[in-house]
Amino acid sequence: MQIDNSIDVEPIYLLKMTCPSTGFIHVLRVPPQTKSAREAIRWINWGTDPETFFVQT
Repeated sequence: MQIDNSIDVEPIYLLKMTCPSTGFIHVLRVPPQTKSAREAIRWINWGTDPETFFVQT
């Protein structure tokens, strides 16, 4: 999600995530050069790609 308002000096890009177990919605700011949601998730998780996440049961 991108906000094109003059709120900040640079564009504001947000990553919206929903916790699958609680349904809680998280919205986190990511760098404006982020091009995709997958790239934003990698940035949030210190370079870990979502494909390598483990599912706990």
